[in-house]
Amino acid sequence: MKPHVTVLHRAPAIAMPFADRIDHDHYAVSYVTRKASMLTVPEGAAEVVVLDDFAAAPGAIRELANRFGIPERIVARSEHDLLTAADLRVEFGIQGNYPEHVLPFRDKLVMCEAISGAGIPIPEFACAADRAAVESFAAVHGFPLIIKPTLGAGARGIVQLNAPNDLAELPDLDSQPYLVQHFCPDDVGHVDGVWLGTELGPWRASRYLNTCLDFAAGGTRLGSVEIDDRDLVLRLGAFTESVCMTLSKGRPQVFHLEFFLGSEQDGTPRIQFLEIAARVGGAEIAYIWRDVHGYDLLGASLDIQLGRDPAAAPLGDEIGGWLVIRPSVPIPCRVLGTHLSLRPTEWSAPYGGDIPEPGSVISETAGYINVGATLRFLGTSSADVMASIQHTAAEFRMHCAPVESAAS
Repeated sequence: MKPHVTVLHRAPAIAMPFADRIDHDHYAVSYVTRKASMLTVPEGAAEVVVLDDFAAAPGAIRELANRFGIPERIVARSEHDLLTAADLRVEFGIQGNYPEHVLPFRDKLVMCEAISGAGIPIPEFACAADRAAVESFAAVHGFPLIIKPTLGAGARGIVQLNAPNDLAELPDLDSQPYLVQHFCPDDVGHVDGVWLGTELGPWRASRYLNTCLDFAAGGTRLGSVEIDDRDLVLRLGAFTESVCMTLSKGRPQVFHLEFFLGSEQDGTPRIQFLEIAARVGGAEIAYIWRDVHGYDLLGASLDIQLGRDPAAAPLGDEIGGWLVIRPSVPIPCRVLGTHLSLRPTEWSAPYGGDIPEPGSVISETAGYINVGATLRFLGTSSADVMASIQHTAAEFRMHCAPVESAAS
């Protein structure tokens, strides 16, 4: 019987390099996936199990283990599946990240308590066990407040409360664990890269043009530009090392770290922790790393989960950036046409991306998947890339109509 590897694969947005990293002739590779993700399952799979509800994934993996043997490794890409994979590793007694390794990167309360305990700057927070806990926190720290699910992903499920009257908008705090945190008005950025267990491998710091929270609340654009300010990059590198050293328990991780960036009274940068995930960042981050930096961040994530050392290759000086544009009409909608008026003498055109074809339907299945148009940029400085993104955002037109009226 061939050695067995099981892959939890629910995300259809980008093809993972499964065939490059796992020898499908040597291993019996089974996939637990969704219908939308089947196109990125490589040929040669021993079995493909398609689920409508990923809550059934543990049972499916147990059945695969009965058929193909206990897997040598369980691989999971989606943040939603990291704890499922960790629990199954414990159950089967196989190597990889266990719940105690995953929780500091997954449970935001565990995460924030560890960060605060290490003395890393972070906005005030507490467990939002019930309304009384939120009211007590507000009495001490004031408004605005952020309420977020401790096991949430991206910006989904986050609620901002700006005044006491907004307490009526509290989610059902009994439905799942929540965190309350004092709202930080500073800019938001992200660091993406590879933690080698004791030090940083390849990494890049970027600044959002707006915020994921604004985008999740209905904003039509989200963009990001890599940072070329050397002093700020050094500070962010030291900050990132302290975060990863605190949370990683000496184990390598691919990570997506988000931070607040403000200014102290003397003008020096003020960096505070927002959150971190042990996965490749969303939107166009993996493409930027592949195209601009020549590094397969998704492959590094697979290598780590397969028990291999991730590549520690240095990155060049090129600056990347990306832009996501959501339609201005309600989703779901049908694309009627798109247009980008380019004047290349004034700014650089996007080098790549995914612009929906006329007639296609935008449904926004999750996060940044099927959200609209995604565009990628390359330049020699942050200022140049920022200008390209801003001009493109102003000139790009995507004409859509709600699905129910698109044919009329």
